[in-house]
Amino acid sequence: MLRIKNLVSGGIITNYKCSSKCKHCSYSSSPKWPDDYMTPSMADEIFSILKSLGCDSVHIGGGEPLLKPDKLLGVLEAAQRNDIGIEYIETNASWYKDEASAKAVLKEIKGHGVNTLLISIDPYHNEYIPFWKVKALVRTCSETNMNVFPWLMDFWNDIDAMNDHIPHSLDEYAQLFGQDYPVKLLNRYGLNLKGRALKTYLPMMKKQPYKQILEESRPCKLLSGVYHFHVDLYGNFIPQSCPGFSIPLKELVNGADPDKYRIFNSLESTGIRGLVELAKEKFKYIPKNEYAGKCDLCYDIRNHLVLELGLDLPDLKPEGHYKYI
Repeated sequence: MLRIKNLVSGGIITNYKCSSKCKHCSYSSSPKWPDDYMTPSMADEIFSILKSLGCDSVHIGGGEPLLKPDKLLGVLEAAQRNDIGIEYIETNASWYKDEASAKAVLKEIKGHGVNTLLISIDPYHNEYIPFWKVKALVRTCSETNMNVFPWLMDFWNDIDAMNDHIPHSLDEYAQLFGQDYPVKLLNRYGLNLKGRALKTYLPMMKKQPYKQILEESRPCKLLSGVYHFHVDLYGNFIPQSCPGFSIPLKELVNGADPDKYRIFNSLESTGIRGLVELAKEKFKYIPKNEYAGKCDLCYDIRNHLVLELGLDLPDLKPEGHYKYI
């Protein structure tokens, strides 16, 4: 059985819908996602389970959680009911309109036990969000005694070199700072190359022979990561650093059937070789000659199953991770 016995720290994905479609997003968030948001009842269920597994606090992210502040408050109330602390809420500042309305939102979430905002500060977000909004939100947080967790201040001067009233493409950054800027950005940010981030950087990655990848196959212990897990608005447990896979958290507590989640189980028990064998035997997958590593091969198989074959597989949820990349 696939089972989790304890968890240390992680995050809650309240929604996948976002005001941006950032090139570095490992969760493939974008404006195209359905307008779904975590319900208070789902939040209660999740927080209750997390508490039983020894997890006393989480961060909240998306998508953009503050697209719907009223819905967010319902999640925060559920956290309080279950004695779960909120370390911070992630935001891209796109929702900022003016000081008065921002102060009202910050006052509400402070009243629900939140003392810190993680504000995204990077060129990827700046492709969609003018920097003046980030600056204004940082200033408003200071005026309302809301702590700011800037992610990352290392990029402040880069972004501030541009006109802060309008967004700027990565091409503009490359023109200003050099054509290798996007590659350097990858390392400076410390990207998790999954989802749209993998798609963005795939053309720049060195290819490996397919057979070599299989020879190096090792079990992907996806469930062994008790740090930085996520649980989404549908109640899916998303393994550490590996979006696009999911098993309902409530099933993992009691033991999830590996036959039901055979895509996940093949990787967790055998590695990429196991998934390839399953895909070839059951789903008529035809491998290419080379890939940019095991994750590229894994995504190619998953895209084949979800997008090309249109299969409804319980461990490859939500489908939007593949559809809205």
